[in-house]
Amino acid sequence: MRPKITQFSIGSMMLLMLVCSVISAGFFYASRVNAIQQEMSGITGGAVSIATNADGRIPHVIFIMFTLTSPLILAGTLATVMSLIRWKQRNNHHG
Repeated sequence: MRPKITQFSIGSMMLLMLVCSVISAGFFYASRVNAIQQEMSGITGGAVSIATNADGRIPHVIFIMFTLTSPLILAGTLATVMSLIRWKQRNNHHG
């Protein structure tokens, strides 16, 4: 008996690339946030600068909101696209 060959469709590869690009965009934005840069410097043993200005908090809050909402936005977008594709295929078969 031959083993089953695992294949990925182009749609699943595109979905995987979309998810990976959203995650990497989050990591890129995180690298720009002062609070996260300071934490990473502290973890790696680098010099930690203590900044108490409120300007560094705005990108931090935006990053947290991006991290919390991006999976929901991504799931909603993918569900909408898939329903539109199914609707279009259903109309093409009946028309």
